[in-house]
Amino acid sequence: MRHLLLSFAAMASVLFTGCEKPENTLRTLQDGVSSYASKPSDEAAAKIDANFTKLDAQIADLRGSGKTDQAESIAQQRDALQAQYAAARMTASLLKAKEAAANVGEAFRKVGEALSQTLKGASTNQE
Repeated sequence: MRHLLLSFAAMASVLFTGCEKPENTLRTLQDGVSSYASKPSDEAAAKIDANFTKLDAQIADLRGSGKTDQAESIAQQRDALQAQYAAARMTASLLKAKEAAANVGEAFRKVGEALSQTLKGASTNQE
């Protein structure tokens, strides 16, 4: 259901691209990417993806209305933001992998302790 709502929100934002200036969308994306870099979440990623879709539609509208210079300027800024976003997503993925590896290591340590206690108990019972 949540995915459906996010998809609907993305489509609605694309339909209303004429209501908002591309510069405002860029500003929203800059804030979103900065926020995501410091505290990544699936919700933030969905909003950022929807805003990139919205910005792409706004750029297409600019090109369609003959404002190619403005469209190219905004497209370059979009590309820079996409690179920042990709780096933030990669960092978030690496942090998740590091956390998962630490959890696996902790699980092995606990299994080793439990096995050690079991073996000590078994050797005490045999005496």
